Amino acid sequence: MPQLQRAAGLLGALALLAVPVPAGFHERAMIVPSHGIGPFRLGMSEAEVATARRGAPCDVQASYTAGRVSRLETNCGGAYRTEERIQVGESPSRMLAAFGDPQRRLASNFAGVRGEWLYYTRAGIAFRLVYGSGPDNALIQAIAIFRGTAPQQVRRTPPPVSPPVAPPDIGE
Repeated sequence: MPQLQRAAGLLGALALLAVPVPAGFHERAMIVPSHGIGPFRLGMSEAEVATARRGAPCDVQASYTAGRVSRLETNCGGAYRTEERIQVGESPSRMLAAFGDPQRRLASNFAGVRGEWLYYTRAGIAFRLVYGSGPDNALIQAIAIFRGTAPQQVRRTPPPVSPPVAPPDIGE
């Protein structure tokens, strides 16, 4: 039971992080697969990352290979979002509508909370989901960017995902 309470508390805290996107939201706050998060870009040096941190709305974790950024990760809800309006702290429904089934899944449990990374390796983006007590109780806890395996493509923003509506009863 303490694990369920901890998971519920974590999910509640994450939900508070997902604030509506402000009117002044612009490209410096965008998550672009295979490219970057806000002012942070793949291929930056440590010095460039330190400079970007000064003007960033929220910190981003950077991993390095040969002195250059090879992976970026954010867990800030409301600070950064994808073109499809996917951000930390929301349900994975918009993510699944935009990206479909992941190419790879990796368990990522922590502190008694069940989680997993869903990797879209061709696009160069991954989402860490955490799960609550119910089957429909999942939230995006982090978003990571890395070099994808497919050439960068321009994607059209899909329409917002709406839940299916039950058909009317016969005779209505």
